[in-house]
Amino acid sequence: MNILSLTGVSKTLNDTPLFEEVTLGIDEGEKVGFVGKNGSGKSTFLRLVAGELEPDSGTLSRNGMVRIATVHQRPEYSPEMTLLGFYEPVIAQGVEPHPDAFTGVDAYRSFCRELGLTDLSAPMGSLSGGMVRKATLARCIAAGANFLLLDEPTNHLDLDTIEWLESRLVASPQAFIMVTHDRYFLDAVCTSIMEIDSGRIYKYAGNYQEYLERKAARAAALERAEERRITVLRAEMAWLARGPRARTGKDKGRKARAETMMDAGLAEERSMGALSSAHRRLGKKVLELHAVEKLYDGRRVVGPLSHEFRRGERIGIIGPNGSGKSTLLNLIAGRIDADGGTVVRGENTVFAYFDQTSGSLDGKLTVLEAIRELAERIKVVDGTDEVSLSAEQFLERFLFPRSMFSTPLGLLSGGELRRLSLVRILATAPNFLLLDEPTNDLDIDTIRLLEEYLAGFPGCLLLVSHDRALLDRLTESLFIFAGSGSVRRFVGNYQDFRREAAEQERLRLQTARKERERTAARESAAALPVSPRQRKAGLSFRERQELEGLLDEIAGLEEEQQELERQFQMAVQDPAAAERNSRRYPQVLDLISKKTERWEELANRESES
Repeated sequence: MNILSLTGVSKTLNDTPLFEEVTLGIDEGEKVGFVGKNGSGKSTFLRLVAGELEPDSGTLSRNGMVRIATVHQRPEYSPEMTLLGFYEPVIAQGVEPHPDAFTGVDAYRSFCRELGLTDLSAPMGSLSGGMVRKATLARCIAAGANFLLLDEPTNHLDLDTIEWLESRLVASPQAFIMVTHDRYFLDAVCTSIMEIDSGRIYKYAGNYQEYLERKAARAAALERAEERRITVLRAEMAWLARGPRARTGKDKGRKARAETMMDAGLAEERSMGALSSAHRRLGKKVLELHAVEKLYDGRRVVGPLSHEFRRGERIGIIGPNGSGKSTLLNLIAGRIDADGGTVVRGENTVFAYFDQTSGSLDGKLTVLEAIRELAERIKVVDGTDEVSLSAEQFLERFLFPRSMFSTPLGLLSGGELRRLSLVRILATAPNFLLLDEPTNDLDIDTIRLLEEYLAGFPGCLLLVSHDRALLDRLTESLFIFAGSGSVRRFVGNYQDFRREAAEQERLRLQTARKERERTAARESAAALPVSPRQRKAGLSFRERQELEGLLDEIAGLEEEQQELERQFQMAVQDPAAAERNSRRYPQVLDLISKKTERWEELANRESES
């Protein structure tokens, strides 16, 4: 059933045309990822769908049964409003919860507890950005709507919360349109992808990977069309070159057609180009942390942590919000002092710190001044050669046209400011990068280009990020922050860590289950009356054979259980096999339980005889 349809919809905002002639529909339960460059109109489109804005032309129709809840990038609230009071605006909107769903203020309380928001009397003004985002998600999900509009829902969230949201959206029957730059999230959750490009919105069936395949096919088709256009254009240009005598009145149409074709080429896709900069060679000593620790108000945030960095080392940093990840980067960068231990920096180590806020930039500086204050000329790598570029040339390489050179930094968008901060970092020719959530406010295209640069960066990298794709591609080990200063080193990328954590959790649950079964078996055996003859007789020959074989049977069943669980986690399953596995799984669990109980009974009798 169609719940939303747009026909010929166009919108201009602040004299800037964003999209035009949009015609598409969203079906009940459809999970739509929405991608496109910063400033292209994604957030405006969501506001239009929500009814907060009206289209300039065209029609937008919502099914009468649709109930909408939203997650805005910057939710509105007063600082003194309590966390519980934050839910009241949803009630005021009159969203009618689904009668068969767990919704309303009780659901909001429950979701807040799941997300670690235990004090519902806390004022909103006292919460961190991550906590506010968690409250916004809890409010949206608890509203009981059947259509969600999610604008960058994963911003400011830690990885555990992102995965919590991911699993909830996968299992939910709710339809949604979600703007996000998290490629893993798009791939795992979405059933279709919308892309806004040059004022047009295209919709592709499938997840993010399938979208990339279809987009590549569309680009190839456009390239073939462009090649044909160029072939015809060359013929027309050759005709024009023949001179005035060849241009009789009857051929005026050919001249007009040639001029039109010269203007009709494909819009060249702007890209950041090669993210290459000169870098200094690291010395023998790079960076050493010796029992470094940091406390705030008597609470341990980092350490004691010791680590000796080697050349080219790439470490990702993960952990809950507020666990000390940014604090470690600030200690290394020298922005704050350690309360214990020492930070030893190599003489040839040149740090560049890409922080979350770009707050160190003076908003009154112009774009060009922000680069010129570092250097008039910047060395960059062009292939295998090192060349020198002017500040103007360097900016142009990174998509800052000359028309923007005199723009004050205070007027730049969040994405533009982040990109300029990146340009400034590269201009210093660093050999040790400290990156704190570098993908915040960047679009997917810019993230991919940043990723390409970092993949080829020869220096050291210390990366705090909730972008799992970035962590997987760029890091070879992790610092895992668990709170109270605890930091654990893990060798491998994020997916390696998640696989190990899942296996440890499986073993923990298996051990706990076995212990419960043993306890139940012992209690059951103790409750049964045992005759004197049974006590004397012990086990029969057949029972002793049964006892000896039971452990092998139990082990075989547990291997079958693990294999079934592995198949359940596969992205693609044969429907018939999936049905068989679903029937077999509870049978296996029941057999394990019964045979374990039987083994306990026989083993106890043998030990007592």
